[in-house]
Amino acid sequence: MRCVRFPKSFSLLGLVFLTLTSCATKQDAKMPASLTPPPDQKMILQAMGEGVQTYVCEKSGDNGYAWTAQGPVADLYDGTGNALASLVKGPRWSTKEGSAIAGVVVMASAPAPKETEDIPWVLWKGGDAVGKGPLAQVTSIRQIHTRGGLGPVKGCTVGKEGKISKVTYTATYQFFAP
Repeated sequence: MRCVRFPKSFSLLGLVFLTLTSCATKQDAKMPASLTPPPDQKMILQAMGEGVQTYVCEKSGDNGYAWTAQGPVADLYDGTGNALASLVKGPRWSTKEGSAIAGVVVMASAPAPKETEDIPWVLWKGGDAVGKGPLAQVTSIRQIHTRGGLGPVKGCTVGKEGKISKVTYTATYQFFAP
C-alpha cells in the first residue's frame, strides 16, 4: 500500500482519515502482533469508518441491568471522502457494487490505546463473501485506530429496560486477501 498525497482543499473527513491511518509502515510499528493477518494475506483496501455503536439497556443477572452492544452502523470512505462501503450489525461490510463480507470469527482483539474512551481494535476472519467486487475476495478484516464508540456506564436501571443509546465512533478498516 502506498501513501497518498492530498490537495490543500482536502475535506475534514479526509484530514481525520489521514491523521488516523497515516502510511502502512507507521501503522505496522504500533500494531499489536496479535492483530497481524495470516502471512499469505496482503491489504487490498483501507477505509475510514464513521458511524454509531448501538447499545440497549437489558436485564442482566440477579436484578441487575447493563448496556449490551447491539452492533455498529457506519459508512466507510476513502481518503478523499468518497463513499466506499457500509457496515451493519453482524458485522457485515458491503459495497454499492454488490460485494459483501461478514466478520465471522474474532481472531484477535486488543485494547485501543485509550481503552477507557475507544472501542477495541479487532481482527476478524472473513466469511460469507458474495458478489463481484473488492470485498468478495477478502479473508480478514482489521478494525484499528478507533475513536469513541464505548457504551454508557450509567443510566441503565430498572424502568430503563429497552432504552437505546447510540454512541458515535470512527475507525480505520483494513481488508486483506491472499
